Amino acid sequence: MVEQSKTLAEYLYDNLHQNSYLKKLIQRLLLEYSYYLFDANWSLEKKEKIDLLKFADLLSKAKDPCGSADCKNLSLRIIALLNEMSPEDPSVNLVSNSVLSSLNNYLPRKNSGYSKVSTIDFLWNEIMDNYNTLKRRIPGAEKQTFIGSQDKVFASLDKEVNSFSAPTSMGKTYLIKKYIEYKVKSGEELNFGITVPSKALITEVRSSLLKDLGAELSRNFYRIISSAGEYTLQYENRNYIFVMTPERLSNLLSEDSKLRLDYLFIDESQKVTEMDSRSIYYYDIIDQIKNWRQVPKITFASPLIPNPNLFLELMDNNDQNYIRINESPVTQNKFLIDRYDKTFSIYNDWDKNIQKLSRLSETSISHVVLQIINKMCRDTQNLIYYGSKADVMSDAVIISRELPDINSPKLQKLSDYISRKIHPNYVLVDLVKKGIAFHIGELPLDVRTKIEEAYRNGILKIILCTSTLLEGVNLPADNIFVTSLNNGKNKLSQLEFLNLIGRVGRLGHSMLGNVFLITGEKEKSHGNLNAYLRYLNQKLKKEKLSVEKALRPKQVAAIKKSLNEGDLGLTTIDDKKNYDFLRKISLIYVKEITHKQKGFTRKQFRKSLSDKDEEGIVKALRSKYPNDRQEDVNFSADQADLLKQSINSEDIFEFPPIFKDDSKLDVDNTYNFFVKLSDVFKWNLYEQKFVNADADKKTQQKTLEDYAKLTLLWISGYGLKDICGFALEIRKYDPTFLDRLDQDRRLSRNIDWDTITINTVMRQLNKINFVLGKYFLKVAKELSTNESQLENNWYRYLEYGTNSDLRIWLQQNGYSRESSQFIEAKAEELIIDNGPFGWLITSAINKVDDLDVVNETKEVRANVPEIFN
Repeated sequence: MVEQSKTLAEYLYDNLHQNSYLKKLIQRLLLEYSYYLFDANWSLEKKEKIDLLKFADLLSKAKDPCGSADCKNLSLRIIALLNEMSPEDPSVNLVSNSVLSSLNNYLPRKNSGYSKVSTIDFLWNEIMDNYNTLKRRIPGAEKQTFIGSQDKVFASLDKEVNSFSAPTSMGKTYLIKKYIEYKVKSGEELNFGITVPSKALITEVRSSLLKDLGAELSRNFYRIISSAGEYTLQYENRNYIFVMTPERLSNLLSEDSKLRLDYLFIDESQKVTEMDSRSIYYYDIIDQIKNWRQVPKITFASPLIPNPNLFLELMDNNDQNYIRINESPVTQNKFLIDRYDKTFSIYNDWDKNIQKLSRLSETSISHVVLQIINKMCRDTQNLIYYGSKADVMSDAVIISRELPDINSPKLQKLSDYISRKIHPNYVLVDLVKKGIAFHIGELPLDVRTKIEEAYRNGILKIILCTSTLLEGVNLPADNIFVTSLNNGKNKLSQLEFLNLIGRVGRLGHSMLGNVFLITGEKEKSHGNLNAYLRYLNQKLKKEKLSVEKALRPKQVAAIKKSLNEGDLGLTTIDDKKNYDFLRKISLIYVKEITHKQKGFTRKQFRKSLSDKDEEGIVKALRSKYPNDRQEDVNFSADQADLLKQSINSEDIFEFPPIFKDDSKLDVDNTYNFFVKLSDVFKWNLYEQKFVNADADKKTQQKTLEDYAKLTLLWISGYGLKDICGFALEIRKYDPTFLDRLDQDRRLSRNIDWDTITINTVMRQLNKINFVLGKYFLKVAKELSTNESQLENNWYRYLEYGTNSDLRIWLQQNGYSRESSQFIEAKAEELIIDNGPFGWLITSAINKVDDLDVVNETKEVRANVPEIFN
């Protein structure tokens, strides 16, 4: 007897994966699309096309909870491919509209070029589409519409504790921003926090919010804050939107015990699963807010993770408010370039097989990439991922040699900008003239932003990049080439790999993207064909939080032994690779047991430790460090104790002077100060890479001398171009200046000496800001009193790259370091000294001949209109 609970469609969906005719059609479609893509002759029979459209329509309406996402994703792929190949075909357009509506995609359609017959069915469908379009409008953004399951995610953001994961192109950050905009425009007085994993993402999210909210910010007494320095400025604000890295937010919450958030969004929350010392700040943030009387509503947003409920464990939440979305609003075609077997194939997601397309005549990565791009049927936007910075820069030079110069005023303008911001001798200055650039972490944020902007506008066609792309930067690409399964010295995880290739085909750019996976040349290469297929074929495994991964019984026992001896250096740990992370975990644990908190980290220790064990640890630490309560996860009690001793003995009583009496930079006193800091904070143990601890004493001494010179140049306000110029001169007679182990030269290929030097300068500037910043802050706190502000505060100088009060104030209000330098140079024209907030900026700022200053002024005016005359 027929089971009445199933519809006809559900019976059909049960067997679609085994449908041999559908498999055959998909194979044909992918093969013919490959011919189309590379401008070869292709053809689909009329019956094949009609049957594909029928299958697409059927698949888009799948209801089966087990396989509906696969069905709908395949439906979208069929429609996307046929639309690309036959954009003027009325039947394709007609079915596309039906499929997209079934997928809850009501974005405006292209002019279809066909006439509808006004039947009852057509009229009813049109009425329903119009109704659903109105129903799915984004609150507070009436011209924008939810796609797919975005409405479910948006609604979930109001829950007390919530977690969701979705495909990379789903628009997770976009939905968070839209939710905040809606609340602000509604007049609600709230404090929001968004954590993002990088400074680049701070800039992107901040700029987007400023642009979309505009005057609504001041009208509703809101201000966007990206650093602790901005928050210290006293303006007439009642409400804040904090856009920060987890380090910054953790420190801010520690500094201001009265600050409260109503909403906290942990964007890119998969970072909490990574065994990296930076992930520890997420745990510290959660521990801090769990102590509040009113805990904020918190949302964890991550790409692809199969068990997003994982993050709810951090909040001890049992409500299971989580959403996992598998349906993607875009689709990718995956090609495999096997350099060992010299074959070019297309991968079929539906049956997990590959179809060979052709043989390769040349297997060098640069040749393969150029050959593919040049054979495509149209101009495309291309991203090329490499596992290392050295490979990125080397291949950028090699590829550029095969590209013609482009007579483009826009590219010339970009080239001039890079020359002005970095140095005329930097290789990127010439590369961009050919429409190619690289994107690496060392580049200054303003230069990276300009490169991204030029790429989005189609001015740059090719960007070679490292894992900076994994940090969530949104770049619209038609093609992505993956040349390695490495990420620096580590291996790309399957999650990172899928997140990476998910960045091609982006909402607002294209429904369709191409992924080209390029293997190593050897059969047993780390990134061989089988490795790629394994990542493509296997289902994602459930993730674990980083602390749970790291704390195996052996590690817990070793940490317990060290802590029982008052040894905060954890000398019993033999896992050198994860030492920094394990030490930070132990600091979180000590903080939790000291303050009697039941945090997630303590719970993991408690799997192996008893009440008696914890009592013994607390007793040992209090005996050795009676005055320390472990408030700061950046430092252990042994470091804090030595710092207090040095201050009490006046060995450290102030930061050194920047200049000597003859107005030259005071390198000697700065070096001596760094030696003291190294001893107090035990850099040879806790910052081994920073000080080259494994090298000989002379190399370590030279390393600190180099840091002294570079720090002085930075905090005294020199621009990057000038600092690079100084380094180029010094390295003429001291070639390992700033790189005492000579790593940069040895790891660089096809790169000229000046570019190697400039890269070294940028890398070391990033390093001293990240490493020295936390130590300067600790020293500044200890030297300061509640009654007076510390003069000659090197933490402030390092944070803002200047010792000028005006330039610091300008940056605290949102200007970049470079723009603050420009404004200070024209202070007589642009600054009034007697404003209610100390300074006012005149209207002449709108007409200056620096486009960065003009554009930044628009954002600053939206955020802090009070400082303009």
